[in-house]
Amino acid sequence: MKDSVRLINIPPAECDSMTDRAPRRIPSSGFRRRGLALTALLCSATAVQAAPAWDIVGLKLGMTEQQALAAIKAHSANAQVTSNSLKFTYHDGARQQETPSFTSGLIVRIPQAGQDTETIQVEFSAPPTDQRVISLRRTLSNYANPLALERMIDTVTQKYGKPSTESKYGIGQITTQLAWAEANRKPCGKVDKGLLLPPVSQTPDSLKWYELQQKNKLAPANGADCSAVLQAKLTTKAGGSSVVTMEFQMADPGHGVPAMQATAKWLADLEAEARKVRLNSGNAPKL
Repeated sequence: MKDSVRLINIPPAECDSMTDRAPRRIPSSGFRRRGLALTALLCSATAVQAAPAWDIVGLKLGMTEQQALAAIKAHSANAQVTSNSLKFTYHDGARQQETPSFTSGLIVRIPQAGQDTETIQVEFSAPPTDQRVISLRRTLSNYANPLALERMIDTVTQKYGKPSTESKYGIGQITTQLAWAEANRKPCGKVDKGLLLPPVSQTPDSLKWYELQQKNKLAPANGADCSAVLQAKLTTKAGGSSVVTMEFQMADPGHGVPAMQATAKWLADLEAEARKVRLNSGNAPKL
């Protein structure tokens, strides 16, 4: 069965059947799988790891929606906040059914003078587990009064400490990327060109990345043991050394991976139960 479970944008277990039946926006292509077969990675019971203490203007990984909104308000009383909602659909074998909608993230726009901009994107994990912040992105442009690259690196290093990796790329406009990993967890994926931001999302699709890293011996057996990563990207204007755009991102597999595994199981259970109900409903014709 193709596309039996997918994700819908709403504009501004099988694992346990073997033992016990206890239980920037995500693209609408959603979650593909063959029938209800789930990989071992989806099925593994994974404990949530504590989020690191990093913050981006007061926003932290692991926050609830209410905590995130309070941090945004504390950062800027003029912040314009838009909530994004999603819901999943699944199939009972005859008809499509839907889960209740949930808040998947926040888009924050903070008014700036002139051409300068500041936006923040907050992503939450999906049900059925407690919804928490699993990734953050803050983007700023500062054309009116750009700061020297050396000063920005100094400022960022004072806040977050010495970066785990530092790299540069680009032609004309040069981007300096600083990245940090947790001291008690190893970053996953290739790190020869800087730490990779581990993928986390509302859909279980991102679990495939961890499975691939495990096959390549670039991740532990438990994807939640991959380190959270914080990145700072500082871009200078062509031919100069002043930073005109900045991007700060962080993502947390410690909560994201267990949440995606729980979502996969939840959807599989919902579909299996819906199929069972449908098969046992209706009246057979007189023969």
